[in-house]
Amino acid sequence: MESHRDPGGPEGALEGRGARDKVDSAMPVPAPGQGTADRYSADKPDARPGDTAGSVGAGDRLFFRAVVLVFLGVFLYVLRDELSPLLVGASIFGLLLLTQKGVRFEVGIGVISILLIAEWFIAEVVGLLWPFVISFVLAYLLAPLVGVMGRRLSRTLAIGVIVLFVLGVLSGIGVVVVPRVIDEVRELAQRLPTYTADIERAYERLLANLRFYGYMIPAGEIQAWFVEQLPQVGQIFADQMTDALKGLTSGLAALLNLLMIPFVTFYVLKDYERIKQALQDILPRNHVDRIVGILREVDAVLGQYVRGQILVCGFIAVLTSLGLGLFGIRYAVLLGLMAGLSNLVPYVGLAVSLGVASLVALLDADPFVNLLKVIGVFVVVQSIESNFLSPRVVGQRVGLHPAWVMFALVVSAHFWGFVGMVIAIPVAAVLNILIKILAGMYFSSRYYGNSVD
Repeated sequence: MESHRDPGGPEGALEGRGARDKVDSAMPVPAPGQGTADRYSADKPDARPGDTAGSVGAGDRLFFRAVVLVFLGVFLYVLRDELSPLLVGASIFGLLLLTQKGVRFEVGIGVISILLIAEWFIAEVVGLLWPFVISFVLAYLLAPLVGVMGRRLSRTLAIGVIVLFVLGVLSGIGVVVVPRVIDEVRELAQRLPTYTADIERAYERLLANLRFYGYMIPAGEIQAWFVEQLPQVGQIFADQMTDALKGLTSGLAALLNLLMIPFVTFYVLKDYERIKQALQDILPRNHVDRIVGILREVDAVLGQYVRGQILVCGFIAVLTSLGLGLFGIRYAVLLGLMAGLSNLVPYVGLAVSLGVASLVALLDADPFVNLLKVIGVFVVVQSIESNFLSPRVVGQRVGLHPAWVMFALVVSAHFWGFVGMVIAIPVAAVLNILIKILAGMYFSSRYYGNSVD
């Protein structure tokens, strides 16, 4: 027969006690000082007796974020006249990118605020920083030459020789070219009334010829428009001159700034490799190889373009001045310098320099012969530049489509004027490299449909 045990008997009590002991041994043992509520929460994770404290912590974080956002909004409002919309938009995009990468919201706000404060500070003292900016640019441009000469000489001696050579060239230009330019500017100022009268007579003849053939031109409206635009042109010129001279409170300060450039350039060149290594050391260790590779690619394109373009502009200035001077064109040195500087702006620079030189030729005696001489000089110089100088000195490594070049020129001129047009091509070349890298990352990512390695 099957035996039945009485639960209330001694054997049943022993079995019940054994079962309870097994359950108690399976439960976690609370640490010393751990209460019942903590033991209960460890046994049942879904139940959180500390929900009240967690809610308070979340509320504090939400309040702190709101205060940080209010502070950032007030900060941006105070600096609204100093910060461009492009910079603010880039800051917001950077904040979103940092947050998406897992950086805490408060940390991202702090980083963006520090960058905006730094930009404001640089904008306030930019008039005092131009000697240092020029020195660093010169050091960047001369660094390859220092490396070549450093193979045969000590680095300090090579830097000294290069700096002295550059100072000699600039001094020679100042002694030979500057007095000539001053004389030509003085002569142009003296003959300006005569040129103005000649332009007015040519304008009247043009209107008379157009009326003769039946074209009615509102001459009064055109003249009124020019008169209205003259004050604006003068104000723009005055503003540009004021910005250029900002920070130069006296002739002594300007002289000290000029004398500072060669010394700062010397010491930057001397510690150039150390500065590069220090900048490389602060990069994130997980991405240092990729960032250094991108910077080297940018340097290969940007460095060659800038160094080559400076040499080409110098050659164009010299050749144009010599050609116009040999043919007896007035203001040959001034027009040559204009042709060299305007060559920094593709397409537009050539049109402007050729137009001004042609106008000078037409306002002089025997205008049509002089115009042919000017056109001949520009054709020869541009042929030498496009077929010999640029391919060998600048190279073809920029790789920008003409449409992209024109777009970069228009946008840069809209935001930053002539300076923007000068830096448009180097900036567009850097953006072209970055866009290609980002496109490669996108095409190899899961967003495009490929698996990430």
